Amino acid sequence: MDSKGTPICDREQVMVEITENFLLPKPKKRVWGNFRIEDGKIIYRSTPTTKWDSESRSYQPVENSDTDVIAIKTQNGTVLGNASILPLIGRRFSYGNESRNNIQTTIQTVMENSEDFDLVPFGMFEEMDLDIETYNMINGGGAETIKRERPNPKYNRNQYREMEEKGIPETVIMDSHFMGSKLFSVNGFGQKKEGAIKFLFDIDRNEIKHGIFNPFVVQPPENGTPIKTVEDAYASLIPLEVKTAMETGKDVKRQGEWFFIPCDKSPEEPDRVYTEAEKKDFGLALGIQKLNENGWRDNSYSEARELLGKEEFDRLRNLVIPNKTPIRFELRAGKNRPNNAEFGLQKDGVSYVKGEISHSGREHKTITLDGWHIAMPNTAIGSFTITGDVD
Repeated sequence: MDSKGTPICDREQVMVEITENFLLPKPKKRVWGNFRIEDGKIIYRSTPTTKWDSESRSYQPVENSDTDVIAIKTQNGTVLGNASILPLIGRRFSYGNESRNNIQTTIQTVMENSEDFDLVPFGMFEEMDLDIETYNMINGGGAETIKRERPNPKYNRNQYREMEEKGIPETVIMDSHFMGSKLFSVNGFGQKKEGAIKFLFDIDRNEIKHGIFNPFVVQPPENGTPIKTVEDAYASLIPLEVKTAMETGKDVKRQGEWFFIPCDKSPEEPDRVYTEAEKKDFGLALGIQKLNENGWRDNSYSEARELLGKEEFDRLRNLVIPNKTPIRFELRAGKNRPNNAEFGLQKDGVSYVKGEISHSGREHKTITLDGWHIAMPNTAIGSFTITGDVD
């Protein structure tokens, strides 16, 4: 802290000095309190502290301190700043409880305002097993201010009843910084380590309107057309059928990676006559579905599985009940959490849905489809939800 008690992490001039030294071929200085330049990185190393040990019933010293990586220099000379939340910088302790940082830090603001740093979320590269050392920035939308749901600083969890009586919510919608969309490439992905692969990073623009902050990364398909901008990447993700529907004036809805095209006619077949075997199978499947909807999953599911046998039980549970009895329907694209339709059926390899469309991960606001719609996923080769917070 300075003579006025200002923490070093909030002193802009010191943060400028750190970043300027980092950009030098040989830094003149390497240590500023908890901030250090080590091995081609700017890091923040937390001061070793103590934690409660239940066995000795006392506070014991923590041997290994935590570290935030703030910036790195890649093998091609690019200087990257970390846009992921840096939880250790500016964290606070009160009565033994730790409150970690969840906003943009001063050093991140300094890097953002510098033309020498490119800010990207480091956590994204770890989650996706991408080689950050080969990162190449292609195009970006620039930093912006968005409205997102944040913890309410006036809310006290220890006084939740009083908070409720006073009408103080646990979260509020507030203006927040966002680094902006980026189209970038890396050499290799997962086990494949050859060739430059392009990715689009952004937040779901539909959901941010509702304060839901949902960052994602997708690998867009080029299909013979080079992708050079963020706009190109988004355009490549829209299926041809969706583009055609939009061009003809249809009100196409979107939730996450799914598009919903209004149907010209109902996919149901009210006049079809089912065999007795089909009626029996559909009845059992509908019964199992109702067990799930009514929250009787554990006991009744176990009994049904034992009675029918696992193979038959799984067959019936996954049976799509057609036509007259559309039931709750799951939409899944790749490894992402599924979207669930209130009513759905599959016909000739096409998924039809209507009613409420919700997302199991609550990353998307529930929408309601009036009438039948064709559900169609985007054309991404791969898509990933970023679990760590991003500034």
